[in-house]
Amino acid sequence: AGGLAAAFNAPLAGVIFAIEELGRSVSLHWERQIFIGVLASGFFLVAIEGNSTYFQGFNAGQPAEHMLRWALLCAAVCGVAGGLFARFLSKGATWLALPQWRNWMRRHPIWLAGVFGLMLAALGVLFDGQTYGTGYDVAAAALHGQTDLTYGLAGAKWAATVLSYWAGIPGGIFTPSLAIGALLGVHIAQVAGVEAPAAILALLCMAAFLAAATQAPLTASVVVMEMTGSQSLLFWMLVSSIAASVIARQFCPQPFYHFAAGRFRQRVREELLREGEARQAESAAK
Repeated sequence: AGGLAAAFNAPLAGVIFAIEELGRSVSLHWERQIFIGVLASGFFLVAIEGNSTYFQGFNAGQPAEHMLRWALLCAAVCGVAGGLFARFLSKGATWLALPQWRNWMRRHPIWLAGVFGLMLAALGVLFDGQTYGTGYDVAAAALHGQTDLTYGLAGAKWAATVLSYWAGIPGGIFTPSLAIGALLGVHIAQVAGVEAPAAILALLCMAAFLAAATQAPLTASVVVMEMTGSQSLLFWMLVSSIAASVIARQFCPQPFYHFAAGRFRQRVREELLREGEARQAESAAK
C-alpha cells in the first residue's frame, strides 16, 4: 500500500488499498500504524517531487451525455477482459497446454521463458514496439483523447502482459492494467464514432479494467482519480468499477492478489516441510 501511494502519488488510494485487500481476510487491529505508514509514503513523495498528478494534462471536463450508458458499456467490456486476464494469470501457462506438453514445460522453465520471449518480440514487431514497457505513453495518449492508436493494441498489450508473467519476468501488473484499460476505452471510441467521449471512455476503462483484474473497485476508482485529477468523474468510475468487478468474478472468482498470496504460502509450507523431513532424516542417520 505504501508503494502504491508513493509510486503513483496517491496517498488516499494506498489507504483504501490496505483496507480493501487486507480487510478480506484479516482483522486490522493495527490499522492506525498501517494508515500512518501509507500516508507517510505518499506525503514524502509530495514533499520531494511536489503534488503533481501521475498522468498530467488530463482535462475531460464535466460528464458527457448518456454517462450511465457509457459507464455500463465500459464495465461490460472491461469486466470480461479483466476477468479473463486475472484467470490467465492465475492458472499459468500449463493451463492451456496439451497434457503431453505439461511435464516438459514444468521441467524446462528457461526454455519456456525463451519461447515466450520470442512471442513477446513478435508482438512488439507487429505493433511497432507499443507493447513494450508499462504502457504509460499509450495510456497518456488515450487520456488526451487520441483515437488514432493502432486497432487491436489493447489485445496485444493484454497478451504481452500475460506472456511476461508466465515467463516469470513480469514488469508489473498494476500499470499495464491501467494501460490496457485506457486502450480498451480508445477502441470503444473508435467503434462508436466521433460522438464518443474518447478521453472519458479511456478514464472509465482504466478504472474498470483494474477493478476487474484485482476485484478491488474502490482502490481502482480512487487511484485513477488521484493519478488524473478527475474528481468530477469519480462517481462514474465507481459505477464502472463495481459493475466490472461483479462481471469479472464470473470468470475468476478469487481475487488475483489473494490467489498469488495463497500460492506463495503453499510454496513456503512445502519448503518448510521438506526442510523438516531432511532434518529428521539427518537425526535418524546419526
